[in-house]
Amino acid sequence: MKPAPSLILFTTLSGTGFGMLGWLGLELLQGVAPRPIDLALACALAIAGLLASVAHLGQPLRAWRAFTQWRSSWLSREAWAAAFTLLLALLMLLPGWPLARWQGLPLALLSLGTVYCTAMIYHSLKPVPAWQVASVPATFVTLGLYSGAAVLLWSNPWRNYEWGVFCAVLAILPATQKLRYWKAVDGLALPSGSAAVGLSEGAAVANFEAPHTEQNYLTREFWFQVGRRHRQRLRQVVMLAAFVVAPAAMLAHVVWPAWRLPLAVVSLIGLTVGLLCERWLFFAEARHVVERYYRPDDSDVGPSGQR
Repeated sequence: MKPAPSLILFTTLSGTGFGMLGWLGLELLQGVAPRPIDLALACALAIAGLLASVAHLGQPLRAWRAFTQWRSSWLSREAWAAAFTLLLALLMLLPGWPLARWQGLPLALLSLGTVYCTAMIYHSLKPVPAWQVASVPATFVTLGLYSGAAVLLWSNPWRNYEWGVFCAVLAILPATQKLRYWKAVDGLALPSGSAAVGLSEGAAVANFEAPHTEQNYLTREFWFQVGRRHRQRLRQVVMLAAFVVAPAAMLAHVVWPAWRLPLAVVSLIGLTVGLLCERWLFFAEARHVVERYYRPDDSDVGPSGQR
């Protein structure tokens, strides 16, 4: 699949923003009132991500129609969950709003529910086998929680050292889910050409002639090739930047609190680079079954589209 920048920004920014709101909701449930600046930053990230997703639409002015299909569409469910989450968070920012501990529960549940709905938008697409991997929803949710916790650590100078250790340990969850996902994706293949036309698995199927003489919308949007070596290098960048450099800076802050600012810069840069590369790979490695129409006899092609 083509890794569109708007979708990369959407899933990264909104995941971080709603992850922050989830943690703020859990803290409120324990009696810790969220700082207005943390609420505002979380809402800003979430809204920026949602605006990026709207920009990806062919007709952005029709985005409101997504709210009408909530019975069958995960996109519609995400829209409703995001709207309710942001409404509650923005109400908490109003001066004089009667803040109560119980409000933390719906804020946390709606925030995590929004991220889950985002994951299910892709996980529910059967024509993309890579997104059918069982760890996709868990990867989205754990990445949102991890990135949200990391931003909260550095946005609040009064966060104690235990929070830094917690964030560093929390990185293990998305890292584990990501490794599971890559292992599963590496073993996937598109349905064979013979299966696509209803023949037995051993039957040979080949194109009589190319379906098109030049590129079209399907080949531009649903057929993206990334080299195997390039893919492996980017995976290493993801693991090193997001799950080694960023947590190491968080732990270093526990030992050297006076170096908070430079450590925050290192941690946030590592986290940002790692998350953007991870999300780019999520789209670039996915292969749509429409590719089989254009190349029915390449059953030995790997997940990246390369032999």
